[in-house]
Amino acid sequence: MKKSGIHKEKSLTYLDMARVLKNLLREYYSCGHTAALGIPSAYWFAEKLGMDYQCFEDLTFKQTGLSAQDLIASELARSARLKLFDTSRSIAFTACELGFKTTNHFERFFKQQTGFTPFRYREIITKNFTGCR
Repeated sequence: MKKSGIHKEKSLTYLDMARVLKNLLREYYSCGHTAALGIPSAYWFAEKLGMDYQCFEDLTFKQTGLSAQDLIASELARSARLKLFDTSRSIAFTACELGFKTTNHFERFFKQQTGFTPFRYREIITKNFTGCR
């Protein structure tokens, strides 16, 4: 059925899969409609790659040791950490920009991924960077 796309994706290494997901996330977030679209799902990635969802999930796990959704969450948390460096943007704006429906949902997600609330994380990085001057 979709042998060519599947065959092509089977040759990806861990770094290739991570790069593919990062590039697709950038594409997803560059559209400017993230607030309406929400957080991207593993189904969205599979569709963009022209793969069956289960094949995508299996390939991701085989290459990374993580489920597709866990890998997406990891990349989303990385993006959130980078965005939180910009203290001119509110945490609520960052949450909306990343596709979270509510700030509370973003805060729970972020704390689960990093061990810190976004506010506490920002407090720590601000303190560490102002202390270096």
